[in-house]
Amino acid sequence: MPKRHSPDVVIIGAGVVGAACAYYAARSGLTVAVVDRGPVAGGTTGAGEGNLLVSDKEAGPELDLALLSTRLWRDLSATLPPETEYEPKGGLVVAPDEPALKALRSFAEGQRAAGVTATEVPADRLADLEPHLAPGLAGGFHYPQDAQVQPAQAAARLLAASGAALHLGEEVTAILRG
Repeated sequence: MPKRHSPDVVIIGAGVVGAACAYYAARSGLTVAVVDRGPVAGGTTGAGEGNLLVSDKEAGPELDLALLSTRLWRDLSATLPPETEYEPKGGLVVAPDEPALKALRSFAEGQRAAGVTATEVPADRLADLEPHLAPGLAGGFHYPQDAQVQPAQAAARLLAASGAALHLGEEVTAILRG
């Protein structure tokens, strides 16, 4: 009679979150199985843009998580294949007028205190970063920590690097323990 081997961890979902969990669990020495009712990145991950943004988050837990995420993706980009399409391209938030620019300054001040790099860009320098902006903007802020990743490729590459056993097309309807 064949022996059944149970993995240390079973992850439900082969999107980018499940794939990252599988990757880090495997790096910790655990055996991993990933189960999904569809294909890799067949749900929310496949429909996402892959933005890794700090520019749109005020100081607090969500920004802390975004900063951690951008650091992790930067580190991962050195180990994953180029097909992951990690791009540390930065972001630019613009203000149409002086009151909006004042609000952006205040917002950026709070972000800087939390560890975000936010550099004010005067109106006459905006085109240096984005040449196709409409004229007449009051200014903006450059966020070099903003990045983007191709989410479906990222999930696939993380799963491949994890060595997890994949069980695709399998719907989880219950969890039995013990």
